[in-house]
Amino acid sequence: MARTALSRPPRPAAPAAIPHTISDHVCIDFVNSRFTDHTGGGRVHDRIGMDEWRRWYAARCGVVVERPPSAEIRRRLVELRDLLRGLLESRKRPDADAVAALNLVLAPAPLIWQLSPAAPATRLALAWRRPDWTAVMAATVTSYAQLLVSGGIDRIKVCANQDCSFMFYDETRNRSRRWCEASACGNLVRVRRHRAQRRR
Repeated sequence: MARTALSRPPRPAAPAAIPHTISDHVCIDFVNSRFTDHTGGGRVHDRIGMDEWRRWYAARCGVVVERPPSAEIRRRLVELRDLLRGLLESRKRPDADAVAALNLVLAPAPLIWQLSPAAPATRLALAWRRPDWTAVMAATVTSYAQLLVSGGIDRIKVCANQDCSFMFYDETRNRSRRWCEASACGNLVRVRRHRAQRRR
């Protein structure tokens, strides 16, 4: 007997465009734009295709972009995300090829000094020469580079929930943090363990 529309299971809700788990490091937010269903459903979500997320992320990088990225820029965004994901997961220094690829991203979007007559006093600040998607990508690479040169790269982790792909910066003194969110993945894994023990 064919299923009627009423008997079909509800489709899982699509994730919100703006994540509720935000890092102090924009490169981690960028890498987390592609993520798996942490409950184990096997679904993979990608926020790069969402206009709202792209505007939000560009603003996180300090860039106000007027146009959505072209197909070529979207391809480059995905390539950069894959590169940074591998570098952050390894927590090792990038090899010469990776450094060359990162420098290519930085090259077309230089920063310049600008005076801003903001109240209550004039301010001197760095600004992107061209506020476009090349600047967003350069800001992302800059965030990664700052983690690298400061030694903070050693604190980057992937959530201990095997179904979750979220990365985070472990700010604890003894580096004991295990979950991207204790209230989500931490509780989920603990409940699963409890149920498995009861079945045994």
